[in-house]
Amino acid sequence: MAKQYLVCLDPGHGPETANTSPDGTYLEREFTWDMCQRLRTALEGQGIAVILTRTEDVKPSLTQRANVSNKAGADLFLSVHSNAAGNSGWSSPRGVLLYTSAPGVDAPRNIAARDILEQLRLAGVTIWGNGLAHESFTVLTKTVAPAVLIEYGFHTNRAETELLKDPAYRELLARATTKGVCQFFGVVYKEETSPIPQPAPWAAQAWERAVALGILDGTAPQGVVTREMLAVVLERIGALDV
Repeated sequence: MAKQYLVCLDPGHGPETANTSPDGTYLEREFTWDMCQRLRTALEGQGIAVILTRTEDVKPSLTQRANVSNKAGADLFLSVHSNAAGNSGWSSPRGVLLYTSAPGVDAPRNIAARDILEQLRLAGVTIWGNGLAHESFTVLTKTVAPAVLIEYGFHTNRAETELLKDPAYRELLARATTKGVCQFFGVVYKEETSPIPQPAPWAAQAWERAVALGILDGTAPQGVVTREMLAVVLERIGALDV
């Protein structure tokens, strides 16, 4: 039987993290959590097992995150983030940047990073510089598995922030990353053939009305709703105007 690979996904940051876009419309902690859910679905669709370093409402230490991967015997560790540049306000840097703990052309961590970068480039994603840098981040140095930290873009760049907020762009990032992971593992990537999710019949009419009124954005009818998403919906219907 073929080996089932295990990827440990680390949704960067967590509750109480203040990282936002300059206009406050983007929260890094929301992005990292949502991206890891998309990555999990995409990876599991390729037969790759997934564990997460945290639940939505906890913020473990960096060492604890690495320990989750180590105890599970993961084959690859991916820490998901978005980047920032400048002291305040909008800035010009944009593009995806991956980090590993140290150079080494033949090091598995760098092979994995290059495979992911290749697939992101093929998907048309903007890359910052050559796309790969090295830092002694705790989650990279204390993780036994090949570890890569992915900065999926700059939330201090106005145009890129709009992309990072777009569900379709997040899906593109998740699919390209998954292709890179499959390439690293030597797993043949299976193109998705599942139909676009539709609301259940009992909810179809309400769903169509909510989309038509701009209360919902028309994506992921059966997706998980976070408290942040609920707050946006309540604001759109005027329930917060007291």
